[in-house]
Amino acid sequence: MATFDILLALLLGVIVLGTIAASIANYLIGGYRLLSWMKRQRDSFRIRGSKTTSENEQRAIHETLMACDQLQKTDLKKWKFKFETISLIEKISSIYYPNSPVSIEQARLGDILEVLQEANQKILHIIHLPRINYVTRFRLIQILESLTTSYAEKPKVKKNTSEIKDFLFRPLFRKLQIMVVRSLLVQWLLLVGEASLKVYGDNSIDEEDVEAEEILAGWDCLHHEVEISLSENVQQIAESMKKEIIFSTNSISWKKAGENYFSLVDQIARHYHSESTFPIYEVHVFDLLKSVSDSLEQIGRLTQKPVLNKILKIRIAQLTQAKTIPFL
Repeated sequence: MATFDILLALLLGVIVLGTIAASIANYLIGGYRLLSWMKRQRDSFRIRGSKTTSENEQRAIHETLMACDQLQKTDLKKWKFKFETISLIEKISSIYYPNSPVSIEQARLGDILEVLQEANQKILHIIHLPRINYVTRFRLIQILESLTTSYAEKPKVKKNTSEIKDFLFRPLFRKLQIMVVRSLLVQWLLLVGEASLKVYGDNSIDEEDVEAEEILAGWDCLHHEVEISLSENVQQIAESMKKEIIFSTNSISWKKAGENYFSLVDQIARHYHSESTFPIYEVHVFDLLKSVSDSLEQIGRLTQKPVLNKILKIRIAQLTQAKTIPFL
């Protein structure tokens, strides 16, 4: 082999190794930034619980931290996102409204919109952490697959040059990715707990006396003002779910509305990933964070709608008493 060929091979080797080293460094730095920031958020919430003089707040913070600790010990494939989220909200709402038959529905619209905007700011902070795009550039389905099937059991496929890095350092990347997903879920529980504290803990303002007809009229006007760009197929899926709710013969509970939202997301995911066993997990983590942030921003804009001025202090319980309230 000519000297030139040897030098060229060495140069290419150095470039490949340098690229791999840079990629690993970005992964590690991004992961460290994310995990350390989330640890500070959790520590801050814990300190808040130790300093507050309110017994109800102490109990609510304790329930949130217990949910976080339980998540840390639970196998991710056995952890149920929807159930755990609603369960935490119900526990905190029942602390502040122990005599209410449906304590979760005692939340006011205005408070919900406010805490959603605050949650959006924290999600935006995560998105803008240094090198966060490197450590969240994977699909949730990859984590699910790594938890249920070992790499040795997967069919062997030919690796191209761009996949060598992932092939060689797969165990390291997967371990870090699982840590990232678990930490994001813990952060989600902290956001839910903190939001529930604010929504249910503030009982200082009495709701206004607004008739159900006026509530419905306001929502009808809001519906015509909202413009969301959706593809034709996705629009049909959303319209189908909307009609199911509007033409329901019974009132739609707050919990039932939440189940409808999850069902809508699942149907849309299946539209784009019909061949996937778990289509809802096909989303990239970074794209998921951006999508959640964009959605929260759009919801936050509802506070600027004049039509909502009269009903922002209305509790969810009052809305669910009106049979035809359109939740979509």
